Amino acid sequence: MSKLFSSFKLRGVECRNRVFLAPMATWSAEDGVPNDWHLVHLGSRAVGGAGLVMTGATAISPEGRISPWDIGLWNDEQIEPFTRITAFLKAYGAVSATQIH
Repeated sequence: MSKLFSSFKLRGVECRNRVFLAPMATWSAEDGVPNDWHLVHLGSRAVGGAGLVMTGATAISPEGRISPWDIGLWNDEQIEPFTRITAFLKAYGAVSATQIH
């Protein structure tokens, strides 16, 4: 039997299965702030059963972005949207992860 749908544990973090959403550069943020587009895009993968959902190209400074529309982690305005997305993913059984860029 395939291990695809068996759980996967790494250092105390357990994913319900081995279906992972790979990071994608989606270029949908304004000033680095995730928005409803990100909630729907990432959240729908959690609802669909993915074990791990990863944001893509998350810059740690405005200068580190690939494009002006990348999400980021450089100011307090970005905390609440990320918190909202992470809570949604967790509520639907997915582990959240971020690709630091």
